[in-house]
Amino acid sequence: MLKRLWENGESGAGLYKMVAGAVLPVFLLLAIPLLVALFVQFDYIQDMERVSDERLTLYESTLKLELNKYSYLPFLIAHNGLVRKFLTEGGDSGAVNRFLEEANHKAGSRAVYILNPQGVVLCASNWRQDKNFIGLDLYFRPYFKDGMKGREGKFYGVGITVGKPGYYMSYPVVVEDEIVGVAVTKIDLSQLQTIWQEGGENLFVADANGVIILSSRPSWKYRTLTPLSAETLQTIHERGQYPEPKLHWLEARPSSIGLMDMVTIDREHFLQTSRHIAGTDWEMSYLMGVRVLWERTLGSVLTSFVLVGLAILMRMFLKEREQKQESRRQAKEARKIRAINTKLAQEIEERKRTERELRAAQDELIEAGKLAAVGEMATAVGHELNQPLAALKMYVASCRLMLSRNKLDELDPTLVKVSGIGDRMARVTGQLKSFARKSMDQDSEFDLRLAIDDAMTLMLHQFEVENCLVRLTLPGGRIPVRGDCGRFEQVLINLFRNALDAMQDEEDKRLEISANQQGNFALLYVQDTGEGIDPEVSDRLFEPFVTTKTKGVGLGLGLSISYKIIKDMGGSIRAENRKRGGARFLLWLPLHISREQMEGEDANG
Repeated sequence: MLKRLWENGESGAGLYKMVAGAVLPVFLLLAIPLLVALFVQFDYIQDMERVSDERLTLYESTLKLELNKYSYLPFLIAHNGLVRKFLTEGGDSGAVNRFLEEANHKAGSRAVYILNPQGVVLCASNWRQDKNFIGLDLYFRPYFKDGMKGREGKFYGVGITVGKPGYYMSYPVVVEDEIVGVAVTKIDLSQLQTIWQEGGENLFVADANGVIILSSRPSWKYRTLTPLSAETLQTIHERGQYPEPKLHWLEARPSSIGLMDMVTIDREHFLQTSRHIAGTDWEMSYLMGVRVLWERTLGSVLTSFVLVGLAILMRMFLKEREQKQESRRQAKEARKIRAINTKLAQEIEERKRTERELRAAQDELIEAGKLAAVGEMATAVGHELNQPLAALKMYVASCRLMLSRNKLDELDPTLVKVSGIGDRMARVTGQLKSFARKSMDQDSEFDLRLAIDDAMTLMLHQFEVENCLVRLTLPGGRIPVRGDCGRFEQVLINLFRNALDAMQDEEDKRLEISANQQGNFALLYVQDTGEGIDPEVSDRLFEPFVTTKTKGVGLGLGLSISYKIIKDMGGSIRAENRKRGGARFLLWLPLHISREQMEGEDANG
């Protein structure tokens, strides 16, 4: 005994060493390149973030410089005496138009104009052009409303005359504490986009609503970072801010690989660095491509993979030399091992033969149990056929009487009834024949509801004789079960007969049968109001020659046979006592899943 334990311990330790020796190289071959990849990613990401921050600072300064370069112009125009006199006293607008034209030319802005308190353009620097601003009603523009409230206005949008975008800055014209108009300057920021595009950079500026107003990629302009709500679109429409047909979602989605959080735009991955632009409601984002990172990471991983692989191969080469020496020693014992294997093969073959004989005996025992049940039900079938036979004789006599009286028109309905009685008798005998037939199909498919109905039909007379009330609760649809229908009916007959025996001395005899589907199994309940299961045999209930019948009737093979049949079907059976008295048997039966259903589950999974 001690020697066997020692040998088992040695074999277990050897197996552990063998598994560890195989797993460790694989682990090192994968883990070390992974750690190298993470380290390279972390180091390069730090560099990328630093460079992105520096580039973003540069472009932010450029944008601020461009905006601040014209911030004085609305203030200067609002305090010009000529403009103030025109807005308060009226007169010739020509001088004001020429002044605005010259100021716009000197400053290099796109346009300069003034609005009256009603939001109408009175004078403009582009007064010579065909499509000038004079007479436009810009009351709805936010920068005009800000100016009329006595504060500076800033607004980015598309012009309503030629549709060119620009940045609008406004300042109120105040005379003796009264706002008499608003001075506005429009500047062009498209040159910045051209510079960004020529530099090959990826950056954009988005407003508070997430609409991209400036971008190094023209296709991104007026796209949105998130889908806009109906309320936001209405506000944009009322302001006349952007061309609405272009306000489509850019489909910028956050993503992450390894240690890096990225943004994916049009299937391109970028490291995004964003910053709020002071003095505006804008946010500037700088995007850096991650292709170089993957190339560097992949190169480092491949290099470390090769180095670790060479080290493992060297270790394996040295270990192989040791194993060859060990194999020479083990070769001396090979002949003994072959002899043992030959003897073991003979014992295995003998065990298989014995198992086949045992299985055949078990199958014969199942069929014997079925034939025994058929014998017990012979009386029930005879009683079931007596009534149809008596009715058949009566209808035959009626037919003869009708023939003698020449009542041929009444003959056909009677013959139809005779045919129906014949069909009923054929169904009863057919069910008994089907139940008694030895089935060889262990993995077919049948409807659980029909199998229960057939078993109930065979037991119907015994239920009536025993005055047992049967309540059957089944779902409306078909319940496809995998297995042998005939053998499963034998299980039901065994359970029904056991239930009748258990309720033999009870006044209230009720048998309840219900079924439903749970996942890939059908769950069947068979419960009675009998005396229940004796606790002394509950743990051995499905063993051969163990019986729960109190009057010494039965050999105790019915439940053992039923247990084997259910196991062969791939299901399980369990018995328990009910709280209100009686026993309950629970059967889990595998559902038959068609090839179409399996393909559908694979597609969904």
